[in-house]
Amino acid sequence: MSIKKLQNFIRMALLILLCCMTGEPHLIGHENRPMPKYTMPEVPLPDGYIPPALDNPSVVTFMSAAEIRRHININYEAFNKKTDRAFPNDPLKRLHRLLNTYDLISKLRYRRAASFLPCQKTLPELVDFIMSSRWYKEFLIPISTDDVYDYSENTALRIIISAHTAAHFFQVPFPTLFCLIFQESKFDFKIKSYTGALGLGQITGIALKQINLIRQQDPDENRRILAAAHHIKNIYSDLVIDELLRDIGFYPMFPKLGDFPNRIQKFDPYRWKVVKQVSKALIQKGFSYGKKLSLVRRLIKRDLKGEILRGKYAAVHPALLKVTDVNYGKKFGTVLNIETNLLVSAMLLRHYMNYEWIVWNRKIHLKPSLAAIMAIAAYNQGPSVVREYLRYLLKLNPRYEIEQATSKDHRLFLSKKGIRKALKNKSRRVEELFEHIRKITQCSENDCIE
Repeated sequence: MSIKKLQNFIRMALLILLCCMTGEPHLIGHENRPMPKYTMPEVPLPDGYIPPALDNPSVVTFMSAAEIRRHININYEAFNKKTDRAFPNDPLKRLHRLLNTYDLISKLRYRRAASFLPCQKTLPELVDFIMSSRWYKEFLIPISTDDVYDYSENTALRIIISAHTAAHFFQVPFPTLFCLIFQESKFDFKIKSYTGALGLGQITGIALKQINLIRQQDPDENRRILAAAHHIKNIYSDLVIDELLRDIGFYPMFPKLGDFPNRIQKFDPYRWKVVKQVSKALIQKGFSYGKKLSLVRRLIKRDLKGEILRGKYAAVHPALLKVTDVNYGKKFGTVLNIETNLLVSAMLLRHYMNYEWIVWNRKIHLKPSLAAIMAIAAYNQGPSVVREYLRYLLKLNPRYEIEQATSKDHRLFLSKKGIRKALKNKSRRVEELFEHIRKITQCSENDCIE
């Protein structure tokens, strides 16, 4: 081979080699290549996913606490425009951060996210609604600021985690459950109504009978509540979650909840035994009025109604909280246990959202947003009232119009005349149900059009 041909061969070989190397640039020498756009990792399972094994329902990803922390910091800083001055104290600043980011934490750690209906508020919108409420300004700020009330961040942690878990496992829209709990109890787990309803979801004796019957007759629903309870216990013992919460500034001390019982019992917890326990706690703190049992009992009744006790009587609030939590809040199985109450509330809400509303021997197929409103009404007053209300609507509107309606059609589901007919002119309950539906809708929905 001549020298000229050899040179041409070498040039051709080098050209072929260079063409083959252009497929993927090496790390060295290509520092200025375009970087891929950052996106949040997509790891969730389908909404409402129930693992096949009840003994281990928590699917854990391999993301470290540091990786999850990086993602939630980016996410939080992207939408949070509030300065530190917007928060009256550090506990509420931490609470704001957790409320806005826990759904992402759960998604990245367990692949479990909350669900939202069209036109429902996003998490930041929900939190902003709560922060603009009268309750936040007149109750939560004083309670969390004044040391005499002994504000418990641990209680807030349990409510947020349990509400998110309950909404996910029972496949109910998170804003609906969140606003239902806010309207029923203002997140006070010890509260008792004049009708005897107890806890965050204001569970009555009739509701408990319904829950126990559902669990007995529907194995899938019983399996769902057991899986959700097990998942909550796994969260409470997860070292990655513990590290993330401590990074935000919390010091979690979760209870060892035990096994979820086969039946949940209804009882009146606020008897003389509790009065004496609160009295003893007050005396130990140096409050002489603790010796007057009749006075302590009256103060307890006022506190159970959500009233803020002020001055020297403010000490009743933390004493009653501690006694209630020690007596009833550490184990699954009572409606004054935060986790139990939220799980059964979500189960009952799901039951009514999937309820077969049959009027004149025909089932009415409601849109999801309107089904949620009717579920709220049934949760508050029972299914017979909703059935009567739907019967009233069918007399005035064609069936197809009702089945195409959404929660934005206020003339349908916010009719005092229709509610009055369904409740048979019981004026107090008419106003109560009307305001109940209106306030939950105002809390959970934004101004968009479905």
